[in-house]
Amino acid sequence: MKISVFALGRTGLPLSLICADCGFDVIGIDINDELVNQLKNGKLPFYEPEMKELLDKYLNKRFIPISKVTEDVKKSEYFIIAIGTKFNRYPEKASLTNLYSVIDEIKNSGIKNKTIILRVTLPLGTTDKIKQILEKDGFKEGRDFYLAFVPERLMEGKAIKEERNLPKIIGCYSDESFEKVKYFFEKIGGEIVRVSNPKTAESIKLIDNSWRNMRFAFANEIALLSEANGINAIEALNAANRGYERNNIPFPGPVSGYCLGKDPYLLETAFDKVIVRGFNSVWFYARRANDWLSKKIVKEAKGKNVLVAGLSFKKDIDDYRNSHSIDIVDLLLAEDFTVMVTDPYLDNGPYTRLPLYLDKAVKKVKLKDGLKKVDTIIFTTAHEEYKNLDIKELLSNVKKGVKIVDLWNIFQGKLEDCKEVIYVGLGRGDLK
Repeated sequence: MKISVFALGRTGLPLSLICADCGFDVIGIDINDELVNQLKNGKLPFYEPEMKELLDKYLNKRFIPISKVTEDVKKSEYFIIAIGTKFNRYPEKASLTNLYSVIDEIKNSGIKNKTIILRVTLPLGTTDKIKQILEKDGFKEGRDFYLAFVPERLMEGKAIKEERNLPKIIGCYSDESFEKVKYFFEKIGGEIVRVSNPKTAESIKLIDNSWRNMRFAFANEIALLSEANGINAIEALNAANRGYERNNIPFPGPVSGYCLGKDPYLLETAFDKVIVRGFNSVWFYARRANDWLSKKIVKEAKGKNVLVAGLSFKKDIDDYRNSHSIDIVDLLLAEDFTVMVTDPYLDNGPYTRLPLYLDKAVKKVKLKDGLKKVDTIIFTTAHEEYKNLDIKELLSNVKKGVKIVDLWNIFQGKLEDCKEVIYVGLGRGDLK
């Protein structure tokens, strides 16, 4: 069976390779010529466990990457759309231009007897609008073509494993569509969960990430409370969770990334009808609190020269999109600090390149080189490389009196009593 996957990013590429491994003939379409050429040469644009093995096994066999729609694409029985949504922050509206361009291209290719699956984060009600577009010329969903929304809920670093095992939530308009989509995802793996309509399915991805944001925001608010009251938040949360099953409070730390950074705001665009009560949702304020944390961190910087260690939004992940670290660099530059940056993944691929304006404004260094030249070091990401730093070596490479701001408390128990540095850990009010 031939399928076409539109967009070969963090969702589309893992899915494409798993589909090839499940016996489908897969055409992957992406307008980024650089990315397509990279794949054609057997190179990945980002790292995911197991993905390189799948690419090597199926490239030019069951997986063909291309940059334009061909006649082979038109022969596909399934079209899977995995295009990222352009969205910044509420109250802005999401830009769906690229999505609608693909819908038009699919429609012009012929949708008779085709199954169209949306695997992209969308504002509520977008699938309904796409259905209306596809039905304009007299076609009927469930009879002439089949349409469904199936939220992508993958964690970077576990995408292959989770795609094979996570439940597939299917929102569709007809039993006929459900059977088509069910058949496809049964090949991939994971429990099949049908919900009553696509709008319900659209909400689930947004609910997932908004809920996680709220949990993390709570921990970060506890961190601020602890700092103001001389409390060690890590100690308090450890004790609060211990043996108390009703609690599962996370530890504090920055919350960002392509999904966590935008999905609560995207969900808020559907909450507008409720704001007549006079205030926004709890997930809106949770996201605002997490965003504000970057401003608080910048206030900790001292001196003129600052090293930002870690640019990924999450530890050991090669993705800088919507990263709190990038926000911190922006804010530091706005305050006229001289900024150096370091990260083990820097410039390894398209997801780890700085925006051009930042690339020109900062100095990129190796960690050891940067340590010697700055007045403040902000560890923004808990990469294993930083966790495994030898403390004696670290101290031998920094200026006396340097301020170390540790947003993940990775040096807890190691630097508190060190007189050579000023150590600050997020939520460590006991240090003051």
